[in-house]
Amino acid sequence: MKAAVTAIKFFQAFADTGFRGKLTAKFFSGLLKLIHPRKKIIEENLKLVYPDSSEKWREEMRSKVYENLAWTLTETLVLQHDNSQAQKWIKNVKGVDIINELIAEKKGALILTGHIGNWELAGNWVAQYAINHGHELHVIYQEMHDTDISNYVLKTRECGGMRMLDKNFSLMKIVHMLKNGAHVALLNDVSGMKEMIVPFMGHDATNMTGAAVMAMLSGVPVIPFGSYRISPFEHEGEFFEPLNLPSKDENINREERVRLIVLEMNKALEKIIRARPEQWFWLHNRWKKR
Repeated sequence: MKAAVTAIKFFQAFADTGFRGKLTAKFFSGLLKLIHPRKKIIEENLKLVYPDSSEKWREEMRSKVYENLAWTLTETLVLQHDNSQAQKWIKNVKGVDIINELIAEKKGALILTGHIGNWELAGNWVAQYAINHGHELHVIYQEMHDTDISNYVLKTRECGGMRMLDKNFSLMKIVHMLKNGAHVALLNDVSGMKEMIVPFMGHDATNMTGAAVMAMLSGVPVIPFGSYRISPFEHEGEFFEPLNLPSKDENINREERVRLIVLEMNKALEKIIRARPEQWFWLHNRWKKR
């Protein structure tokens, strides 16, 4: 949709970190609260995960979710003026020694994250951190239905330093890259093809298995990463300790091993999400039925 890309570029030219940024975020927030996209899905998701919550709490949470999206879009637009701003906006990142050690030893890693905080900003920060330390970050992505918007997003991510890999890129080639020291990141909190029914946030959900298969075949550590907005244009992040995954020496078959890895990945993502649930993308139909 070329009209949508034209509108995005207009707001990109207008927005900045000062008054214009606040005005842009206020516009997006007001628009989202007016049209309340996927209101029913947000309500159902919140009621499922927080069954004891009140209607008032869920309404307030939905408002905060829209607010987070408004600022995420605004920050991402401003970021396009100078992608290096990511290094200034994410000021406090814990656990960087984990990544530094892997880079120094030329070991590969799967970096596991989700649609939390400003995930576009987080991708820029991690990619630029890797570049500044003589490394690269490859990111697996899925094309959007709208080709024009998808191409625009792809270009902005590449400008931010990310080396993009289409989700249809050969899994075995990615495994080979990981074995040879590559760092590969992916947003693994959504449903997708080749799904497996495994609990997420306490309830059965369809889960992608690709990341688990990559981890199993490559043997590289899986490093969870989360970032949160403290205030507009100010974020903090954390790399967590590698997940404790079942090894090939354990007496379990391949399918069960994949299931256990998916479970561990889900637990890590749940911990990241529950810390700041208002900054997660509740609009996704995460618990959809097959």
